[in-house]
Amino acid sequence: MDTDSRYILLGGLAFITGIVIGTGMGILMAPQSGTRTRRKIKGFAEDAGERVNEFSEDAREAVDDLVERGKRFVGERG
Repeated sequence: MDTDSRYILLGGLAFITGIVIGTGMGILMAPQSGTRTRRKIKGFAEDAGERVNEFSEDAREAVDDLVERGKRFVGERG
């Protein structure tokens, strides 16, 4: 990787890090009660967790299907 690419990569990483930190600080410093903020964060985390679970189930099914296809392919050839 040349120097220019490294600068671009580091600049992009710093930009994304700034967005994440700024968003987090904005949520924590928002003019609402701590209880409401915690409830929002909890709801967001639960939604994200459900999406991750759905994605992992879909990925697991796809891998299982691929393994079965591979077994059938090898069985037909063998």
